[in-house]
Amino acid sequence: MAAIGPLREAGILRVVYKQLSPGDLRKLQAKSNDSQTGGGARDFRLPYRAFDQVMRKLLPQTRQEERRRNGAKTTVVFHCGPVKFGAQGKAVEVVDLDWESPTDARPTEGRISRIHTHFNLPKEDPALGAVLFLIMQHETEVRAHYAYERDLRDGKWNSELTQHVLACMDSPNRRARSLAQGFIDCVEDLKYCHGIAGE
Repeated sequence: MAAIGPLREAGILRVVYKQLSPGDLRKLQAKSNDSQTGGGARDFRLPYRAFDQVMRKLLPQTRQEERRRNGAKTTVVFHCGPVKFGAQGKAVEVVDLDWESPTDARPTEGRISRIHTHFNLPKEDPALGAVLFLIMQHETEVRAHYAYERDLRDGKWNSELTQHVLACMDSPNRRARSLAQGFIDCVEDLKYCHGIAGE
Protein backbone atom coordinates (compact mmCIF):
# COMPACT_ATOMS: atom_id res chain seq x y z
CA MET A 1 0.00 0.00 0.00
CA ALA A 2 1.28 3.47 -0.90
CA ALA A 3 2.37 5.70 1.95
CA ILE A 4 -0.05 8.47 2.95
CA GLY A 5 1.57 11.90 2.67
CA PRO A 6 0.38 15.52 2.49
CA LEU A 7 -0.72 15.25 -1.15
CA ARG A 8 -2.81 12.13 -0.62
CA GLU A 9 -4.29 13.60 2.54
CA ALA A 10 -5.39 16.57 0.41
CA GLY A 11 -7.19 14.24 -1.99
CA ILE A 12 -4.56 14.48 -4.74
CA LEU A 13 -3.67 11.28 -6.56
CA ARG A 14 -1.05 12.42 -9.06
CA VAL A 15 0.84 15.54 -10.15
CA VAL A 16 2.82 16.15 -13.33
CA TYR A 17 4.96 19.29 -13.47
CA LYS A 18 7.00 21.04 -16.14
CA GLN A 19 9.17 24.13 -15.72
CA LEU A 20 8.38 26.41 -18.65
CA SER A 21 11.12 27.65 -20.96
CA PRO A 22 11.04 30.92 -22.95
CA GLY A 23 10.04 28.79 -25.94
CA ASP A 24 7.08 27.35 -24.02
CA LEU A 25 5.92 30.86 -23.18
CA ARG A 26 6.09 31.80 -26.86
CA LYS A 27 3.95 28.76 -27.64
CA LEU A 28 1.30 30.02 -25.24
CA GLN A 29 1.32 33.29 -27.21
CA ALA A 30 1.10 31.34 -30.50
CA LYS A 31 4.45 32.91 -31.44
CA SER A 32 6.69 29.87 -31.24
CA ASN A 33 7.76 29.81 -34.90
CA ASP A 34 11.02 31.68 -35.32
CA SER A 35 10.56 32.24 -39.05
CA GLN A 36 7.71 33.47 -41.25
CA THR A 37 7.57 30.25 -43.26
CA GLY A 38 5.28 28.39 -40.88
CA GLY A 39 5.83 25.81 -38.19
CA GLY A 40 5.97 26.46 -34.50
CA ALA A 41 4.14 23.67 -32.73
CA ARG A 42 1.80 24.82 -29.96
CA ASP A 43 2.44 22.07 -27.45
CA PHE A 44 4.18 21.26 -24.21
CA ARG A 45 6.60 18.38 -24.71
CA LEU A 46 7.59 15.72 -22.20
CA PRO A 47 9.88 12.68 -22.57
CA TYR A 48 7.47 10.01 -23.80
CA ARG A 49 8.95 6.91 -22.22
CA ALA A 50 9.18 8.50 -18.79
CA PHE A 51 5.79 10.24 -18.74
CA ASP A 52 3.43 8.15 -20.88
CA GLN A 53 2.08 5.89 -18.14
CA VAL A 54 1.29 8.71 -15.72
CA MET A 55 -0.22 10.91 -18.46
CA ARG A 56 -2.53 8.04 -19.46
CA LYS A 57 -3.80 7.95 -15.87
CA LEU A 58 -4.39 11.70 -15.82
CA LEU A 59 -6.15 11.60 -19.21
CA PRO A 60 -7.78 8.14 -19.33
CA GLN A 61 -10.16 8.62 -22.26
CA THR A 62 -9.10 7.83 -25.84
CA ARG A 63 -9.97 9.01 -29.31
CA GLN A 64 -8.65 8.31 -32.78
CA GLU A 65 -7.38 10.57 -35.53
CA GLU A 66 -5.77 9.93 -38.87
CA ARG A 67 -2.19 11.20 -39.01
CA ARG A 68 0.83 10.70 -41.24
CA ARG A 69 3.50 8.46 -39.75
CA ASN A 70 6.53 7.07 -41.63
CA GLY A 71 5.24 8.65 -44.82
CA ALA A 72 1.82 6.98 -44.74
CA LYS A 73 -1.59 7.76 -43.29
CA THR A 74 -2.35 5.79 -40.15
CA THR A 75 -4.86 5.84 -37.32
CA VAL A 76 -3.35 7.21 -34.11
CA VAL A 77 -4.91 6.75 -30.66
CA PHE A 78 -4.65 9.77 -28.35
CA HIS A 79 -5.30 9.88 -24.63
CA CYS A 80 -7.51 12.77 -23.57
CA GLY A 81 -9.75 14.05 -20.82
CA PRO A 82 -11.38 17.09 -19.25
CA VAL A 83 -9.13 19.41 -17.24
CA LYS A 84 -10.24 22.43 -15.21
CA PHE A 85 -8.16 25.59 -15.53
CA GLY A 86 -8.45 29.16 -14.30
CA ALA A 87 -5.73 31.77 -13.68
CA GLN A 88 -5.20 35.52 -13.39
CA GLY A 89 -8.80 36.37 -12.67
CA LYS A 90 -10.29 34.09 -15.33
CA ALA A 91 -13.29 31.97 -14.45
CA VAL A 92 -12.55 28.27 -14.17
CA GLU A 93 -13.13 26.55 -17.51
CA VAL A 94 -13.07 22.93 -18.57
CA VAL A 95 -10.72 22.21 -21.47
CA ASP A 96 -10.35 18.96 -23.38
CA LEU A 97 -6.66 18.12 -23.10
CA ASP A 98 -4.85 15.68 -25.41
CA TRP A 99 -1.71 13.62 -24.78
CA GLU A 100 -0.21 12.66 -28.13
CA SER A 101 2.39 10.05 -28.96
CA PRO A 102 5.67 11.05 -30.69
CA THR A 103 5.84 12.17 -34.30
CA ASP A 104 8.41 10.95 -36.83
CA ALA A 105 10.33 14.21 -36.46
CA ARG A 106 10.55 13.95 -32.65
CA PRO A 107 10.41 10.24 -31.81
CA THR A 108 11.19 10.63 -28.08
CA GLU A 109 8.70 13.37 -27.18
CA GLY A 110 5.08 13.10 -26.12
CA ARG A 111 2.96 16.23 -26.49
CA ILE A 112 0.24 18.08 -24.62
CA SER A 113 -1.24 19.72 -27.69
CA ARG A 114 -2.99 23.01 -28.57
CA ILE A 115 -1.90 24.71 -25.38
CA HIS A 116 -2.39 28.22 -26.81
CA THR A 117 -6.13 27.57 -27.18
CA HIS A 118 -6.50 26.10 -23.67
CA PHE A 119 -4.35 28.20 -21.34
CA ASN A 120 -3.77 31.90 -20.85
CA LEU A 121 -0.34 33.32 -20.12
CA PRO A 122 1.17 33.12 -16.62
CA LYS A 123 2.00 36.27 -14.71
CA GLU A 124 4.84 38.36 -16.16
CA ASP A 125 6.88 39.20 -13.06
CA PRO A 126 10.60 38.30 -12.91
CA ALA A 127 10.42 38.49 -9.10
CA LEU A 128 8.24 35.38 -9.12
CA GLY A 129 11.09 33.31 -10.58
CA ALA A 130 10.56 30.23 -12.72
CA VAL A 131 7.06 29.28 -13.89
CA LEU A 132 5.88 25.68 -13.64
CA PHE A 133 2.87 24.14 -15.35
CA LEU A 134 1.11 21.59 -13.14
CA ILE A 135 -1.55 18.99 -13.91
CA MET A 136 -3.05 17.65 -10.69
CA GLN A 137 -5.36 14.65 -10.53
CA HIS A 138 -7.75 14.96 -7.61
CA GLU A 139 -10.11 12.20 -6.54
CA THR A 140 -13.00 13.68 -8.54
CA GLU A 141 -11.37 15.89 -11.19
CA VAL A 142 -8.17 16.97 -12.93
CA ARG A 143 -6.95 20.56 -12.67
CA ALA A 144 -4.16 22.55 -14.35
CA HIS A 145 -2.30 25.36 -12.61
CA TYR A 146 0.67 27.65 -12.91
CA ALA A 147 3.01 27.61 -9.92
CA TYR A 148 5.75 30.18 -9.36
CA GLU A 149 9.14 29.46 -7.87
CA ARG A 150 8.87 32.22 -5.26
CA ASP A 151 5.54 30.86 -4.02
CA LEU A 152 7.03 27.37 -3.74
CA ARG A 153 10.00 28.66 -1.78
CA ASP A 154 7.69 30.71 0.44
CA GLY A 155 5.70 27.60 1.36
CA LYS A 156 2.46 28.58 -0.38
CA TRP A 157 1.93 25.16 -1.97
CA ASN A 158 1.46 21.66 -0.55
CA SER A 159 4.57 20.68 1.42
CA GLU A 160 5.11 17.34 -0.31
CA LEU A 161 4.77 18.90 -3.77
CA THR A 162 7.07 21.77 -2.80
CA GLN A 163 9.77 19.52 -1.40
CA HIS A 164 9.86 17.30 -4.47
CA VAL A 165 9.72 20.05 -7.10
CA LEU A 166 12.37 22.20 -5.45
CA ALA A 167 14.66 19.20 -4.99
CA CYS A 168 14.30 18.55 -8.72
CA MET A 169 14.94 22.19 -9.61
CA ASP A 170 17.91 22.54 -7.26
CA SER A 171 19.66 19.23 -7.91
CA PRO A 172 23.39 19.66 -8.59
CA ASN A 173 23.21 16.55 -10.78
CA ARG A 174 20.87 18.10 -13.35
CA ARG A 175 22.04 17.80 -16.93
CA ALA A 176 23.28 21.06 -18.43
CA ARG A 177 20.52 23.35 -19.75
CA SER A 178 17.71 20.99 -18.69
CA LEU A 179 14.68 22.32 -16.83
CA ALA A 180 12.77 20.64 -14.02
CA GLN A 181 10.03 18.23 -15.07
CA GLY A 182 8.69 15.19 -13.32
CA PHE A 183 5.76 13.66 -11.49
CA ILE A 184 4.47 12.38 -8.19
CA ASP A 185 2.16 9.34 -8.25
CA CYS A 186 0.67 8.99 -4.77
CA VAL A 187 -1.26 5.85 -5.76
CA GLU A 188 1.81 3.93 -6.92
CA ASP A 189 4.10 5.73 -4.44
CA LEU A 190 6.42 6.93 -7.21
CA LYS A 191 8.35 10.18 -7.54
CA TYR A 192 10.31 11.04 -10.66
CA CYS A 193 12.51 13.97 -11.67
CA HIS A 194 13.73 13.92 -15.27
CA GLY A 195 17.16 15.12 -16.29
CA ILE A 196 19.09 14.05 -13.21
CA ALA A 197 22.29 12.20 -14.07
CA GLY A 198 21.89 8.50 -13.46
CA GLU A 199 18.10 8.42 -13.83
